Amino acid sequence: MRRVLTVLTVVAMLVCWPLVAHAAGSQPERRTATGDAAAAAAVSVEADFDNDGFADLAVGVPREGVGTAELAGAVNVLDGSANGLSGAGSQLLFQGGGGVSDPAEPLDFFGNALAAGDFDNNGFIDLAVGVPGEDIGTIADAGAVNVLYGSASGLSASGGQFFSQDTPGVFGGAETEDGFGSALGVGDFNNDGFADLAIGVPSEGVGAARAGAVNVLYGSAARLTATGNQQFFQGSSGIGGVAELGDGFGFVLTGGDFNNDSFADLAIGVPFEDVGTVVDAGGINVLYGSAARLTTTGNQQWLQGSGGVAGVAEASDVFGSALDAGDFNNDSFADLAIGAPFEDIGSVLDAGAINVLSGSAARLTATGNQQFFQGNGGVVGVAEDGDAFGFALAGGDFNNNGFDDLAIGAISEDIGATVDAGSVNVLDGWLGGQTHRHRQPAVLPRQRRPGRRR
Repeated sequence: MRRVLTVLTVVAMLVCWPLVAHAAGSQPERRTATGDAAAAAAVSVEADFDNDGFADLAVGVPREGVGTAELAGAVNVLDGSANGLSGAGSQLLFQGGGGVSDPAEPLDFFGNALAAGDFDNNGFIDLAVGVPGEDIGTIADAGAVNVLYGSASGLSASGGQFFSQDTPGVFGGAETEDGFGSALGVGDFNNDGFADLAIGVPSEGVGAARAGAVNVLYGSAARLTATGNQQFFQGSSGIGGVAELGDGFGFVLTGGDFNNDSFADLAIGVPFEDVGTVVDAGGINVLYGSAARLTTTGNQQWLQGSGGVAGVAEASDVFGSALDAGDFNNDSFADLAIGAPFEDIGSVLDAGAINVLSGSAARLTATGNQQFFQGNGGVVGVAEDGDAFGFALAGGDFNNNGFDDLAIGAISEDIGATVDAGSVNVLDGWLGGQTHRHRQPAVLPRQRRPGRRR
């Protein structure tokens, strides 16, 4: 009997966007997604790496110094137990340590993105680690992914893998500042029992434009393999949109079975997509799984104010800069939450909002779609300038009632007189649009307010 895989994905968000502001009609100035132009935020993923029945926690520390290598990056893993997370048996993982492939180098940002899944279907969950600042030979910031495999003793570098676009068979080619591994997503896209790995390359050159792409590696009994790997970008094989300079296709990824056909699907954030003459309004693309792997057949593109999606495409909304999939209404179809953290709410600039599209037998649909922002429809808080509500998203059934709930980060929320303290709103799962909403203030680490991109 085929075992159903439960996989968790997480992606890193950059505190400073990888492109600087540009006026309408001008070309954006390229900024590296690594180095001092960006500060990588910590990310975490929960999975049972040692298959002992207790979830463990991997936490990315992409700015960790390793020896003299500043900002080389590391991952801490805390072991789950009957008494909760424990430092006993915890692991510190970094390149060049304990057999992890490749040496730790300055500005690698190992741990900038994490994703967990059972890539070899042996009962132990494995961990993919994004290293978007990795130099491939003399090619700066081309990016890479390390894969560590689960075992009874936890994650192990034994049998670990190292992928870049120069790995034999992998589509593309390592280029300066591609950022391969900036985002990661997991799903069993061909429903063969092996988890597969989607890798964001948001600065991949498509023709003459650094528009972004996504590579997909497939799981097998012999671990992840380049055999049958795929690469996707806008404008290829009917994928909605046109590859344009600075789109950021692949900036964020999440998997979910939106049409409940047993094949995982892939949602791709394109937060710097221009909508007509509206600069950096943002959008998302969705590819659907099949027995023949991910396919462009029936793919979708979603934009605010188009196709029935609530809201209006406005300059610098960056709709699609955060994504999370969950069955929020418990109808067996995964739904998709989409962050637009710089959405203006009336005259309130960059307050932020999220949109939710529902899954159905006919794929994702805008029918009954919802938009949430602070101070509206019972959502706790007040929409204020620069709150960035929707900057980060995380779902799960927090109260074990069968409905997935959604945690929403507002990283620059002011708490009283404390500027940019940050907060998290939690929306309970809903049926027929009924939700409970509450907020936990000041739980996020203090971070720099994202600059306005007007």
